[in-house]
Order: sequence, then structure tokens, then C-alpha cells
Amino acid sequence: MSTYTGAPFPASCALDTELLERPPGAKDDSAQSESEAKTIQYIPGNPGVGLLRSQVHDHLSNELATPLLDELYTHLWLVAKKSGRHIDALHTQKVKGRAIIPNEDPRLHLIWNKNKIYIKPVPLYLVNYEFWVRYLQPLKRVLSSEKSSLVPKIPEPAAMVFDSSIAIGFMRSYASLIKCPLDLAIAKECYLIPADIDWIGWSIFINHFRVVGDDRVAKRYHYGQLRLSRLNWAVRIFRPQHTSTRWFYENSYWSTGEFMERATFPLVFLFASVSIALSSMQVALAVPVDRLWSHGSGDHELKEMSRAFWLFSIAVVLLWLLTWVLLLGIPLLALCSQVFWGLRNREKQAKDTPTV
Repeated sequence: MSTYTGAPFPASCALDTELLERPPGAKDDSAQSESEAKTIQYIPGNPGVGLLRSQVHDHLSNELATPLLDELYTHLWLVAKKSGRHIDALHTQKVKGRAIIPNEDPRLHLIWNKNKIYIKPVPLYLVNYEFWVRYLQPLKRVLSSEKSSLVPKIPEPAAMVFDSSIAIGFMRSYASLIKCPLDLAIAKECYLIPADIDWIGWSIFINHFRVVGDDRVAKRYHYGQLRLSRLNWAVRIFRPQHTSTRWFYENSYWSTGEFMERATFPLVFLFASVSIALSSMQVALAVPVDRLWSHGSGDHELKEMSRAFWLFSIAVVLLWLLTWVLLLGIPLLALCSQVFWGLRNREKQAKDTPTV
């Protein structure tokens, strides 16, 4: 008979119980034959994808794989904390003022920017037990006989085997996103999980992913939520091959007008500050310094006025210099702090990793 290795959760905890049509030639020794059971000829939740292993592999690659983040993995310590549990629950995202944006792009899952965070909804097939054992586990053939207990493995083409650690890591991220009934309600409101899932069923199901360690998840899920602005800089510096643009991990500007609107204030501030500084320098140079502090004869009130204008011009120039030192120094200081923080965490991670 043919059998499959187990899924990360038992069949009794599956949130979707649809049965998949058996592949041609497979034998079913269960009490209920296939003719009596109601089966589907597509993956759960997506009638457009058949059950051929090549179709399922291509679909999973498009829906779950993150090649860009995998390519940046060795540099992610510079932009984020290396912890797969570093994920705020959905209600905490709301407390921090972030809008939850559902999206189907896996590379945007758990990417946040300012007041919003992108989260990929849970595909229905990932809560189906039979889908896991058929497409996300290596297939084995068990030959039982009275004389032999040999269990040979049937190797599958590499192109047809999808890395199950990606799916496990994705589901583990939801163990951190949905921790209480309020999180579940927010998830349903944002269309992240099916509406017919209740809290008890979800808790029993997701608890099997809470105990999963980093050794069983894909590299991307060694990290939790990531900041988009830092990923943009990582793309600009390290130039990965899987990016569609050399300037952005994800372009935040969808029109030239929006870009110009956001760029107007910095340009106006730059122009105004430089103009004020140049005007102050011109005033300071126009006043004869040798006469400002002299006690000779002349109009005393004119000297006092000239002295006040000169001091005010010098103060404006100094204030302008201080402003630009802060504007340039604070981001540079934050960048250096981020790099040193990443180095400390990487060294700590290396010390904590046991040597074989």
C-alpha cells in the first residue's frame, strides 16, 4: 500500500476536512472507499489548480516562496532582529496605529512601513491534513509481506518537491499573529483566515506550530516582521538578483504626483534654510566688524543697531549649522547603532549555536 509521512498536526485538528481525489493507481485500504467519499479534484480553496504534482508545486512556489529575502538572508541581521518570534500580535499592531493590509504576495508578508503592515492570508490548503501529507512531505512506499519488511523510498524529481519548511514557517508566523480571541476577530475582519473558524479549533490547530524551532522553518522565517525602509536600503546596497528594481524592495510611490508631493517639503526646507543662511552671511559680511566694538565718535544708536543685526546674523548661521548637524548626525548615529546592534546579536547567535 502507499502511505505518506505525517503533517505537523494530526488529522483530527485539521480546520479543513475536504478529501482530495486519489492519484491514479493508488490503493485505499480505508473502510470508506473513494466511490463513497466526496472528494475534490483541486487543491482546497482554489478550484483553478488541479492535483497534478507539477501544478501544485508551481502554485506553492508562487504563493509561498520568498527568493528575494532568501538572497538577502546573510544581510538581514543589519536591518532586523534575528528572531522568528519577533512578530506583534494583530491587536498589538492596532495599538501601534498600523493598518493591516491583506495581500497575496509572499515577499510582503510581515513587512511593515510607517502606519501599515502587509500580511498574507492563510491559504485554505495549509489547514488541510491530506494536502500536507500528499504535497508537503516526501512520498514513501511501504511494501509489507510475511517474508520481508523492506521499506524503500521512491525519490521524487527535485523540481516536484516543494520545501515544506517554507509552509511550516509561514504557519508559525500566524502563531504569533493570532494569540487571543481578539486577534482572531481582527483576522476575520481583515480576511486573513476563513470566517467559519472558531477560537477553540484555531487554538488546538495552531498550538502544533508554536513549538516549531528555527531548524524546521525556512531561512526567511528565522526573522519576524521587517521594516520596509530598511529593506529598501538593503536592496540598494547589496543589489540582489531577484529584485525587480535596484532602488526599492517595494515601491511606495504609485504615481509621479504622489512622489512629488512627498518630495516637496524636503526641497522647500532645503531651499529656505540655505537662503536664510546665505542672507545671514551676507548681512554679517556687510557690517564692518572693526567698527562694531570701537568706542570712537559717531552715531551710538547706529552702532548698537549694527551690532544687534550682526549678532543676530551670526546666531542664525550657527543655528543653521546645528540644525544640519542634527539632521545628518542623528540618522548616521542611528545607522551606526543599528550596525553595532546587529553585530552584537550575530556574535551572540554564533556563541549560542552548538558546534557539531
